[in-house]
Parts: sequence; C-alpha cells; structure tokens
Amino acid sequence: RGSECLGSALHHNAEVPRRRQHDAEDAMVALKAARTTFRNRALDYVLQVEWAGFSLLFNQLHELVLESAREKRDMEQRHAVIKQKDLTQDDDVPEIQAEPGAVVTEGYLYKRASNAFKTWSRRWFSIQNNQLVYQKKAKDVVTVVVEDLRLCTVKRCPDHERRFCFEVVSPSKTCLLQADSERHLQAWMCAVQSSIASAYNEDHPESSGQVRSRPKLRPGPCKRHGGPEHVVDRVQRLEGNAQCCDCREAAPEWASINLGITLCIECSGIHRSLGVHFSKVRSLTLDAWEPELVKLMTVLGNQVINQIYEARVEEMNMKRPQPGSPRSEKEAWIRAKYVEKKFITKFPNAGMPPSRSNEPPEQRRSPRPFPKPKPPGQIRRGAGKREEVGAREGVPTLARKVIGEASGKGLRAGVSPSRAPPPSEDLRHLHPGALLYRAASAPPSLPTMSDALAHGADVNWVNTAQESRTPLLQAVAANSLLACEFLLQNGANVNQSDSKGQGPLHYATILGHTGLACLFLKRGANMNAVDGEGKDPLGIAIDSANADIVTLLRLAKMREAELALGQSGDETYLDIFQDFSFMASNDPEKLARKAYDLKLTTL
Repeated sequence: RGSECLGSALHHNAEVPRRRQHDAEDAMVALKAARTTFRNRALDYVLQVEWAGFSLLFNQLHELVLESAREKRDMEQRHAVIKQKDLTQDDDVPEIQAEPGAVVTEGYLYKRASNAFKTWSRRWFSIQNNQLVYQKKAKDVVTVVVEDLRLCTVKRCPDHERRFCFEVVSPSKTCLLQADSERHLQAWMCAVQSSIASAYNEDHPESSGQVRSRPKLRPGPCKRHGGPEHVVDRVQRLEGNAQCCDCREAAPEWASINLGITLCIECSGIHRSLGVHFSKVRSLTLDAWEPELVKLMTVLGNQVINQIYEARVEEMNMKRPQPGSPRSEKEAWIRAKYVEKKFITKFPNAGMPPSRSNEPPEQRRSPRPFPKPKPPGQIRRGAGKREEVGAREGVPTLARKVIGEASGKGLRAGVSPSRAPPPSEDLRHLHPGALLYRAASAPPSLPTMSDALAHGADVNWVNTAQESRTPLLQAVAANSLLACEFLLQNGANVNQSDSKGQGPLHYATILGHTGLACLFLKRGANMNAVDGEGKDPLGIAIDSANADIVTLLRLAKMREAELALGQSGDETYLDIFQDFSFMASNDPEKLARKAYDLKLTTL
C-alpha cells in the first residue's frame, strides 16, 4: 500500500506542468509525505520481522534473547531519530562512482517513448562501461541507449512542458529524460559529462596490443539478401577509404554520409560538433545501413572529396594533421576545411547571384511540357540499368523528354554530343546552383554535385527557366537513385514541387521509377499532395497501371493510418520496403517490368 502511494505521488509530481507553480508545490509536499509514510511503514515492517525472528529463538538461546532486546532498543532509537529527521532535501540523489568498469551511477528516470503518443515511462537507468543503459525490471534484459558515450552530449531542456528534463544526444538519436527533482537533474548531467570525459581519457584497446572484436550489424537489407556482413568492408575497399579522410588514421569505422567520407572516432566527434548541416556522422559497425546509402559511400569516397576540399592545400603549403596530432589541431583543420572552405578552388561566379545569364544557352530555352503517363504496356523494359551515376548509356526516352535541354543533350538544343562544350570550359562558369542543377541532369555526376555544394550551391535551387524544377527533380528524371540519395542527405526538400505542382514523388510515379518512389516514401514524401491537375501519386500510379508503386503507396497509407491510431503494426511494411530498396540498389532490372507483367503478378 505504501509503495503504491509513493509511486502515485512520484507520477503526480512528474506530470505537473512547469507553468502551474502552485500545483508543483502541492505535488512536492505530497511526495514528501508519501516518502515519509513509506519509510515509516518499511521501518515498522523491518522491526516486526526482526523481532519475530528473535522471538523464535527466545526459548533456545537466552543470550540471543538478550541480544534481541538490545537490537530492538537500538532499532527503536533509530526509528525515533528518523522520524525527527528533516526529509526536505532527502531526494535519494545517486552517487557517482569513480572505479573503472563499475556502475558510474544508477537510478530511476522518466523516459519519453518514440511512438506517436510520446508516452513517458519510469525506467531504471545506469551508466556502465561507457554506455547509458536502462531496464524496466531487475531481471529484464538491459536496453542500450548510447553505445559509446564519447560520441554523445547532454543538455538541459528548459523550454519543455515538463520540469527537470534533459537530453542525451547521440549521432543516431536523441533520448529525452526527466529526473524527479533539480538535484537529480544536476547529478545525472554531471554523471554523464564525467563519463564522457573519462571515456576520452581511457586508452584504446589497440594501443596495448589487444585486438578489438568488430561488433556485428543489426539485421538489415544487405545481410538478409546475402550481402556482406559488414558495411565497413565494402566502404573501406574503395581506394582512399582505408584511412581517415582528415587525419589519415588507418581503419576508420565512422563515416560522414552526406559528404561520403570515412572518419576515425576522434575526427567523427569533431564532425558531429559541426552540426548536421555540415556533416552527418554514422558508425560503419554499429548502425544499420540502407543499400542505397552503402552504394553512395562506394561511389564518392575520400579521394574524390579531398580533391574538392583540399584542392589548394599544396599551393598554400598547409600541413595536414596526423593521427597522433592533438584534438585542437584536428578540429582547427576540419573547421577550416569544411566550414570555412579555405582550401577549395573558387569558381568565377561563386559569389554572384544566380541569373539566366549564368545558364548555358540550351537551359534558357522553353522547356518541353511534362509528359503524360504512358498507356499500360508501353513502359520500356531495361530502364533500370541506366540508374547508375556516371553511366555511359543514355537515359530512358521518357526521362529525356522531361529533362529537355537542361542536360545539354536535348533534341531541341541543336547541340550534338560531339560539339557540346567540355565541363572544364563551360560548367565552371556557371553559378553553383546552376552547376548543381546541371550536374544532377542525365547522366548525373556525383563529384560535380559535391563540388557545387562545396562552393555554396543551394541544394533546393530553383531553375525558373525550366518550370521551377530543382536538382532533385532533375535527378528523378534521370532515374538516378544515388543522385537522389545524395541530394536528400544534403538537405533536399522531398516535397518541393515545380510550377505545375508536381514533386519528386509525382515525377517518380509518372516515369515509373519504383526505386525512387520507395526512397521518397521512406523519406516522408507527402502521398496526398496533388498537382495542378488535381492528381495525387496514387491516382497517377493507378492510371499508369504500375502495380509496384501502387503497392508501395497503399502500404504507406496503411502504415500512416496505423500510426495515427497509435498502433505499431507488424514488420511486413518494413520488410517490403527493404526488399524494394535492395532491388533498386542491386538489381534494378527487376523493377523495370512492363505494366502488362505487373498486372499478371497481381492476379
């Protein structure tokens, strides 16, 4: 009974909003009273148990009877002292242990769930082995919140509706926690910060001759379909990726997914401090990787990116940091390289506002109208082969009509491939936004796109001369999964539409690019958006008899409805999307089926 009252008081104290100060004071008073009652009853219970035990031995051992009397008297005295004790500041603040390998601190915290209702649950948290973990009950399996405290940070949340809240931010997620009081909050934040500092001071196992076992990936699409067990092996196999992109330390196990480079653990921490608008850090060994992201990492790499961001290092006689260089030296180098961009080769028009005069003549022509969906049975087989970035084959006919003159190879441009100006003579005189737009056109060039972004190109740059299309829409028209993934990783708006109200999902549906439609749905594309003709992607897919895209859209709508009702659903949705992602990245030919074939498969 006392435990239930204490639990109820704790929950009531946690639920009081910050703005209701009077209710907060009442809740604190009720909590103190519940704690006092609970402890009194607990002490009474312990006293009764102890006395009953000694009573059983009264007739057997007279000495134990006398001893029990003394114990009883002592317990009564302690009981009286505890009753008189001021419990105002007694909040059971967890103590911090300094022994290596031991539990640094532990105690109850409220954790906000990541579901649709954002419910709060009370869990037993502890910091041990440089990890933040929690469990519901003592016998439950421990759940790891933060794998490595060296890669996280802790901060208060003064603006949150609840009191005493703080966040533990890691590269992959953010965990919102709530303490019982201000003292609890300070103690936990101090414990996390101390653990981060001590984790950095510990020596790596490799330095003492030990061999660190590589943790296995969570079951992902690559592993389920028979791919390599470790993403790190595929990424490091690319020339230049076997060393850290910034300090050249061997065997890097971290990556910046929007830049496409590999990093050591220390440089990854510095990259994470820059913010996700500069660098998105992910572990090659701890995180789950989608197949399109793995493929993107194997197309870019350290060698390509360093040719852009370190183009003038030799000319400026700059000294690169080494693996053993101080952290401050590495941080200064990384900020100069990626934030200040001191070492890139400046474009002639990099600082000028975009204008139609910056665009090549073929881009300034009136664009062709966006094509209507083809009748069933007319979608070309084999179009999926042409999604590779930098492929030498031409883009599909339908995509060629969408791009028009933007790619510089449209039929109305009047420029044959042999007479088209080379990139060294033409592209570098474009504004960075126009260069990004041009590089995303068929055939897309990821190195050129990276170069444009390094020179300040707006990833959502709008070409007003081409129906207000964006680089992402051009990449969709070119049916390039990697170019779309690269733009999305660098902040492209998945819902930005052209002048006709057609966004990337509309483009992918009209052109029959199933892999791209799957990618945009995973990235939160608006399935209910309608174009200028009042059509949404599902209606377009039904009209064009594209069963694969219809299936994806209907599954996504079902998933959205389940989440709105607070239902988690089964894993069928994720499995189907993972299968489509794997096929789009590794076997695109399977997604380039005719509409007639799609109808047969659905019967």
